[in-house]
Amino acid sequence: MGAYIVEEIERDFYILRVNDRYTRYFEALWEIPEGITYNAYLLRTPEGAVLFDGWKKIFSEKLVELLESLVSRDELRYIVVNHMEPDHSGSLDDVARWAPRARVLGHPMAAKMLGAYPEAKKRFKPVRDGEELRIGGEVIRFIHTPWLHWPETMVSWVESRGILVSCDVFGGFGVPYAVYDDECVRPLEALREMKKYVVTVIGHYRQWIAKNLAKLESLGVKPRIIAPAHGLAWRSRPERVVQIYRELGEARPIRGKVLIVYASMYGTTEYLIASLTRRLSRSGYHPVVYGFTDTTRPPISEVLTDAIDSEAIVLAAPTYEAGIFPFLRFVAEEICWKASDGKKAVVVSSYGWGSVAAKQLKSILEGCNYSVVKVVEYNAIGPEAISPGEAERIASEVLEALSG
Repeated sequence: MGAYIVEEIERDFYILRVNDRYTRYFEALWEIPEGITYNAYLLRTPEGAVLFDGWKKIFSEKLVELLESLVSRDELRYIVVNHMEPDHSGSLDDVARWAPRARVLGHPMAAKMLGAYPEAKKRFKPVRDGEELRIGGEVIRFIHTPWLHWPETMVSWVESRGILVSCDVFGGFGVPYAVYDDECVRPLEALREMKKYVVTVIGHYRQWIAKNLAKLESLGVKPRIIAPAHGLAWRSRPERVVQIYRELGEARPIRGKVLIVYASMYGTTEYLIASLTRRLSRSGYHPVVYGFTDTTRPPISEVLTDAIDSEAIVLAAPTYEAGIFPFLRFVAEEICWKASDGKKAVVVSSYGWGSVAAKQLKSILEGCNYSVVKVVEYNAIGPEAISPGEAERIASEVLEALSG
């Protein structure tokens, strides 16, 4: 079910990682065929050890076994809960029962979420924003970073070492072969997996990225190593990772990138989108196309990943049972929820006995600050219901609207 990694990042500071290839839908929503890791970190000192975060419940037994290989049960003095979501806290009670002397530290709001962890709740000690823990010559400062990705989320700044244990912040999907970014053989893939994680998991709270980054900077947090709870540990140019994270929070567009998402039950919309894609490419745009058809169904997590940095979007859907084709409704709502940013949008819709979808799609997009610059509707059923000339005419109108 999982492969396990224990590695000393530097003297007495360890990563304990499990590679989860069992979970296919993160949060039961987002398609992650690439899998995900859960990273916990252990700091050993002469006065005892500190564990930062944990693993999902199904991996608890193995986490305890790996801890036993590094420290004795009495040596573990503190268990830091940076974030209470069960992919990190699921192992909490098993670890707490194993380590009878360990205090459990977390933001005060975490206390309300400890009902399922009675052993940890008995030993919970809230830590204030900015509070420090000094142990064995190490200085650890706890910094509240709300909504990255729950309201109680905090990060642990191991100030004495320049290591930021960041939990979900700077995390990414995927199971990289490497532990560190400078050993990763597919760095662009890792960055896309980080982008996918940010958009799908944190996207609705993107405005908090800039706020929390500014807070960390104001506190003088300039990490030498960033140690997140998912994906790679960042030790090569961590400032560049911070900048990429900032750009994701701002939904900074790639010039010329146009996201096209369409549904086509019988080929009509697919035919039109093929014409539009050709016209956009010939005009210097970079279309990224996802189609829901009777033979294909793209991951919505990937659609959202490309929505965040597109310059414009085109949503094309047939009317279905007096409404929007269901997958396109969900896509539109999730783009609004995770990646709304005031960019241009075009709505395209075919219909048979009644035109409804275009109006509803336009309403959804305008309700989250997209600027709908063109609406195209046409009465057509079947793959040959729209002529090549008509398809080219519509494609030209859409191109003109996007260029205007």
